[in-house]
Amino acid sequence: MQHPPFDDVRESVTAILTRFLQSEQERLAALAPEPAALSSKLEGFLEGGKCLRPMFVRAGALAAAGDLDDTTEHDIAQLGAAVELVQAAALIHDDVLDHSPTRRGRPAIHVAATAQHEKHNLKGNAEDFGVATAVILGDLALSLAHQLASSAFAGEADRAHFHALCAEVMAGQYLDILNQAGAITSTDSAATSARLVTRWKTVSYTVHRPLMIGTTRCGASPELLTALSDYALPAGEAFQLRDDLDGVFGDESALGKSTSSDILEGKRTMLLAFTEEGSTEAERRVLAATVGNPQATAEEVAHVRDIMESTGARESVEGLIRTREDNARDVVARELSTLTSRKACELLDSLVRQLARTGR
Repeated sequence: MQHPPFDDVRESVTAILTRFLQSEQERLAALAPEPAALSSKLEGFLEGGKCLRPMFVRAGALAAAGDLDDTTEHDIAQLGAAVELVQAAALIHDDVLDHSPTRRGRPAIHVAATAQHEKHNLKGNAEDFGVATAVILGDLALSLAHQLASSAFAGEADRAHFHALCAEVMAGQYLDILNQAGAITSTDSAATSARLVTRWKTVSYTVHRPLMIGTTRCGASPELLTALSDYALPAGEAFQLRDDLDGVFGDESALGKSTSSDILEGKRTMLLAFTEEGSTEAERRVLAATVGNPQATAEEVAHVRDIMESTGARESVEGLIRTREDNARDVVARELSTLTSRKACELLDSLVRQLARTGR
């Protein structure tokens, strides 16, 4: 069986999610008419996703089993769809935590629900209504993820990795808010704190656990699991570092959000850590006044970008991305090439190259 490209994986995952959410909508409608809207909101939110994580679930399966029979192919797509629901839950809640107004070029869930409250002149506080709606929808997405995955597991190993994915992304979210508050005490610098957040908020549920889910679903040797773990950390870090750069220097039309938002929200990224380390006293005053200040002007944000350039922080992050990409590709060439098929290696090599070049 040929390896389907991204479009085919996206098509399979989307079809599974559409059927599943439509069935859930009918179930919710049987409770009362109003809750059925939650399923349609979730279906709309999932539109436009890259299905990157399902690709890693599939890559893990191919690494372990080579060609997949139809039953396994469907189960792998279903597990990928479940991971997409976990991601949806994380993103919906993350937008609330970050006060992000948009997601994929559309109003974030809490913003859309706030506008709905205001449009219909409902009782109570509109923003509270929006946040509550987002919390509930994110919780529903996580619950549905477990429900969808449950019938596709082969045994305890893939189930354990799925549960670990869910727990680790929440731990990463918590580390993120601690980092924003300057409350991480287990690291010795802003850069290592940012890397710790990346390890658990991004690497785990983007690359590592999806690979492990697919691999253990199909059976794998300890050596293959170790090699894939060696690949996952640098690949996931390359993805997050590119995402950090795109969040400040990227194309807004492609991102679906403002490239000022990470600066205005004060995101404690590796890019910001390197900028602070390399800045002069005068530049640090500019950073202190602008980063994390939602009232900062476009000119002030542009000044921060200039500092990120002049301190060499942007180029340092670009260098780290190249290093992490090389590290992951080296694992493919040196370790994985002796443990799995050429096609699986080509897919893993292609995936890390994509991660390093396109973030979000």
